[in-house]
Amino acid sequence: MSNRMLVLVGLPGSGKSTISNKLIQCKKDWQRVNQDDMKSRKACEMYTKKFLDKQQNVIVDRCNFDRSQRKTWIDLAQHYKVPIDCIVLTANQQECGDRIFGREQHPTGVHGKNGVYILRRFVRDYHPPTLDFNEGFSRILYLDPSPDTVCTVERIDEIFALLEQCPLLISESNHDNNHIQHEKSKVTIDSNGWSTIPVTKKNE
Repeated sequence: MSNRMLVLVGLPGSGKSTISNKLIQCKKDWQRVNQDDMKSRKACEMYTKKFLDKQQNVIVDRCNFDRSQRKTWIDLAQHYKVPIDCIVLTANQQECGDRIFGREQHPTGVHGKNGVYILRRFVRDYHPPTLDFNEGFSRILYLDPSPDTVCTVERIDEIFALLEQCPLLISESNHDNNHIQHEKSKVTIDSNGWSTIPVTKKNE
């Protein structure tokens, strides 16, 4: 089976990292891309390309709060001709705020009262994908919060089962056609194994 990409979308505190960390722990063929760890979107893009070059699956653990941010990952998936799915975590502002307020620490400072303030700023600009407009995802799963505080292997299996039940938004033939414009772009590999392909520039 070919590799694939999975993009998480959700507010701070919605549970993205909880899911992505458990996924890479229990499924060794997945790699996690997270801006909190990698410090910049550019680094996330580079690691995504490196993992895809190695035929590995990639889960993108970022807020991805609007269409322009998600387009980065869709463009990469189209270039590599791999399916790309999206999971929208539907935890609302109150639920996320309660989680953030209870955090003791977070690498980007999204914890406590300051974290709740940061959350409010995110909410104003948050525009998750909808089924009314096809951004380029193969499937979109809207995932409600789990009552459990710990993500288990069973929860990961359940999420993937739910994702597979979602309607296919792009057929395989259309998926291939979307890649035609990317085929002329040559991928070059440097001595460190990094690929270089054009990626739409956006604000870091």
